[in-house]
Amino acid sequence: MKGCPMLYSFTISPKKLLTKFTTELPSSQMAFACANCGLCVHMCPKDIDFGGVFTASKKSYAEDKKVLKKYGYGGVIFHQKSSFSKLFSTTKKFTKGEYTHMAFMPGCALSSYSPSLVHTVFNYLQTKCSGIGIIQQCCGTPTRMMGDMKQFNTYHSQLETDLASMGATTVVTACENCFMSLKTYAPHIKIISLYSLLKEIGLPVSAKERHKNTPMMALHDPCPTRYETKIHDDVRALLDVLQLPYEEFKNNREKTLCCGSGGMLESTHAALAHEQMRTRAHQTECESIVSYCQSCAESMSKGGKNGVHLLDLIFNPAFEMKQEEQGTLKKWYNRFSSRQMISALKDNA
Repeated sequence: MKGCPMLYSFTISPKKLLTKFTTELPSSQMAFACANCGLCVHMCPKDIDFGGVFTASKKSYAEDKKVLKKYGYGGVIFHQKSSFSKLFSTTKKFTKGEYTHMAFMPGCALSSYSPSLVHTVFNYLQTKCSGIGIIQQCCGTPTRMMGDMKQFNTYHSQLETDLASMGATTVVTACENCFMSLKTYAPHIKIISLYSLLKEIGLPVSAKERHKNTPMMALHDPCPTRYETKIHDDVRALLDVLQLPYEEFKNNREKTLCCGSGGMLESTHAALAHEQMRTRAHQTECESIVSYCQSCAESMSKGGKNGVHLLDLIFNPAFEMKQEEQGTLKKWYNRFSSRQMISALKDNA
């Protein structure tokens, strides 16, 4: 109960919630209030997967688009159609180098936040992994979170087609949703977290010791990679290399709490999402919260603290420890700019 964004809004106990959910109509309000963060099944002593129950319900409601649109699916449809359009997505394959089988996938949120950061990271990867390509594409998670599996499968197939056209058998992801989506639905593709790769190849020399005098920050683990222990360990190793002083949330790693943006909650139940953002952000006395997910970093800022992305701390020497607040139009412009920068890259043939 304590860790769930939704339970206290609907019930006084999990048992009563399930009873209400299975006996009262409409139950769609409860289903679309689930953040799909996975904490419930981890914490429940009876191993009941509440998220699984709600996900199954969403899938049944997806057959009626009127119900989905009631919970913000119209905005998700626009987002996803745009994300997969040629205006905001592209690929670039390189034909020479030891790593032509690899592709870097920054994800939607990071491209929307900072095109220059995406390309700084990619340029560094090229120096360490010669021939690595790059793909700006969505993994389709927003559609899947709304329960529309038919449309998700269409989007996922397009992503796999794009990766196949690049000859990419290994994908390096900066986004935790992309990591889990590809790991789950494309098991034939090798998935590597960018943070694990950086741990392996090392950080730019300029990044080391830059932050040893930085005030204490709190580290927030994204919930999609709740059980990815290697990513947890590698992120902390990177922070140690940076000599960045940080503290753990009480609920961290596999017990981490949702930042408030999980399950498209901000689209389906905005008030609930914002309440969770504030709750999570104020579970630390630190004014700055670092995460390795851009959606989480933005949620911590919306929650009243200073959300920071780990990649800014590594690759952006001009970063002043505060993300610039950006509106929807600016984010789409950033994604277009990132796409244009990728398209302008020259093959090394």
